Amino acid sequence: MDASEHMLVLDVGNTGVTAGRYRAGRVSRVRRRDTGRADAGELRAWLTPSGDAIRQAAYASVVPEVNPLWRDALAAAGFSSVLPIGPHLDLGVAVDYPRPETIGADRLANAAAAARRYEPPVVVCDFGTALTFDVILAEKGYVGGLICPGLPLMFEYLAERTALLPRIGPGRVSRVIGRSTVGAMRSGARLGARGMVREVIEAVRADLDAERLSVCATGGQASWICGDMDIEVDPHLTLRGLGIIGERNPDRFEGM
Repeated sequence: MDASEHMLVLDVGNTGVTAGRYRAGRVSRVRRRDTGRADAGELRAWLTPSGDAIRQAAYASVVPEVNPLWRDALAAAGFSSVLPIGPHLDLGVAVDYPRPETIGADRLANAAAAARRYEPPVVVCDFGTALTFDVILAEKGYVGGLICPGLPLMFEYLAERTALLPRIGPGRVSRVIGRSTVGAMRSGARLGARGMVREVIEAVRADLDAERLSVCATGGQASWICGDMDIEVDPHLTLRGLGIIGERNPDRFEGM
């Protein structure tokens, strides 16, 4: 594709879908919605907001059963070619992993963006339905990572498996010791996630025997957890990685 053209970048996750416009390393017009099914007209309007005239899309999906729905929606919205992200593409970073086809497409996109924006070794913390940590090294590239329960799972499980705890999400935490059930849940979730991040990062640093380790955070709750930690928050890292991979593979787009 021409570097001067915009590309739709689409990240389909277990809980939510994020889309944006990408051009030359920049992401704009980001929008989000639930992953749950919707009719074709709704998806078509969501994919092509007023004023958009984009014809190429790069997408990552970790929900295989909804892929036909989104491909149909992209075709109906007028996209002429799409690029499903996978390890067979030129990612701009090596992949040293026993079964690369089992790596989530969003994690490959994170590796592509992190390898360009940060000096390896680098760890990407992605706050989605799961909290994933991906490790990228200077010579070997993507070498693997860790997968932990994410905040949506924690909140949902607490509500589902207890009689009195409500369904909530991230929100303002004014004090460590909660003075209400909701306050206690949010404080526990935030501090617990921060502790998990610190422990994992230190364990990775020790495992690599690295004096210096770059760390960045992305995903829906990255700012809520890491906003005042010594970690750079890049909310659009995954979308940026999708665009980078699309730029590097102009001949691999599939016609619709």
